[in-house]
Amino acid sequence: MRFVLLVLISLCYQFTSAQIMFNNPSFEDEPADATVPMGWFACERGTTPDILPGPWGVDLEAEEGETFVGLITRIDGTFESIGQRLSTPLEADNCYAFFLSAASCDTYSGFNGRISFRIYAGNRKCIKSQILYSSKLVENKDWEVHKIEFTPEKKFKYITIEAFHSDTNNPIKGHILIDNISSITPCSKV
Repeated sequence: MRFVLLVLISLCYQFTSAQIMFNNPSFEDEPADATVPMGWFACERGTTPDILPGPWGVDLEAEEGETFVGLITRIDGTFESIGQRLSTPLEADNCYAFFLSAASCDTYSGFNGRISFRIYAGNRKCIKSQILYSSKLVENKDWEVHKIEFTPEKKFKYITIEAFHSDTNNPIKGHILIDNISSITPCSKV
């Protein structure tokens, strides 16, 4: 019996140690405009994400918990991005995967253009050394799950998520809504 208990504890430890956890993965905080959610930091000059729903006329319900984050792009070509230091670094040449939910709406106070988002890895706060994922245009008005699967080229400690519009000659006032980020796990465990 004691041996079985030790094996079970060992297996549970191996499973949880293989996961890389995000701090505040569902962006829980008090709804407010121009506010970075707890556990995250702003990455671009002028980044003032919104904790939603509520501000700017956004009334979509959170997929997980009570709140989610909104990031925008502007007609001057600027955009918003947020990041965080990972609980455990990503190792080079290992396949990883995680999921996040994204949506758009028609009521984001004039920032209603449809855009995409990108995810980067780096070794310092807000440094974008390797692109891990680039989404298609997010046009859905309900939450849609995105599977992010990637292989880092080297060891990385940070993740950055940015609002992105591909036409730099014709930037738009757009937005992306993000919620419910899962733990990062080895691809074999997904």
